[in-house]
Amino acid sequence: MKKVLAVFIILCLFLSACGSEKIGTDYDFSEVKEATMKNIIESAPNPGHNSINGEWSVMVAARYGAEVPEGWFDIYYDNLCNTLIENGGELSGTKHSNYSRAVLTLTATGKDPTNVAGYDLFETYSDFERVSHQGIPGSIFALISLDSIGYEPEGVDRQIFIDHILSEEYEGGGWALKGENPDVDITAQVIQAFAPYYGKDEEVTAAVDRAVAVLSEVQKPDGGFFAWESENSQTVAQVGIALSSIGIDIRTDERFIKNGNWICSYLMQYYLGDGKFCHTLGMNADPMATDQCMQMFAAMELFEKGERYYDFTKIE
Repeated sequence: MKKVLAVFIILCLFLSACGSEKIGTDYDFSEVKEATMKNIIESAPNPGHNSINGEWSVMVAARYGAEVPEGWFDIYYDNLCNTLIENGGELSGTKHSNYSRAVLTLTATGKDPTNVAGYDLFETYSDFERVSHQGIPGSIFALISLDSIGYEPEGVDRQIFIDHILSEEYEGGGWALKGENPDVDITAQVIQAFAPYYGKDEEVTAAVDRAVAVLSEVQKPDGGFFAWESENSQTVAQVGIALSSIGIDIRTDERFIKNGNWICSYLMQYYLGDGKFCHTLGMNADPMATDQCMQMFAAMELFEKGERYYDFTKIE
């Protein structure tokens, strides 16, 4: 009997580890957002050119309008300058999205990406083979960064990136890095990249509409999504950012509310408290997952103001 009781207690602790409260569409996320933003900033005292405790953290702090420690954005800038100097202006030879991530962070924090320690980060954008070397993500994030405030670098034609993305669409809608079926993460990121053209470019609009239909179809009854061989918090966060970017209210749109479950009611299962999110249920806090979940909350808040997460034109 004691053994059965012990197993039961362990099971209950596991199920509640990432949060079990039922989250309705009228839930107030204020405390969660503030705690998460605070944790992100405290976890990255020395942010630099990095995808963990680095640029995504700095970017979401700027986009959310968080109060940051004095000089925190400058620390990132100085670290990026040092990285460029040490590597002769190179941020990556294989992943062009590293350049786009830096451009986005610089733009969000009011810095000039055309002159960072003497280097113009847009110089690489004119080399399509370099941008597309990592596959479709290269074009996705190049486009997102260019459109963050409408950059027009000399010799760079954003239509090349648009055409590349359109050419990679799967039959029936959606995108993926590989495989026979669309991938939720990549499909969501394409929607984010195409958001500025949605409703303006006929071909792009039709492709986005097909992608939205695909995401609605593959959404699980619990409100989540299956990707990369598991359900996880980062995938659902990307979907939330994507839908908000094209004017879809994830709190009310019936296409993304299944059996009363919606994106945030699913996401909050991964909340560990103290501003931390796990990537998969039962795991420890994950800084990348925490960054992306905070991005989605910022996207929701910006949606209420009629703004997109990756539109930086109104950042003061």
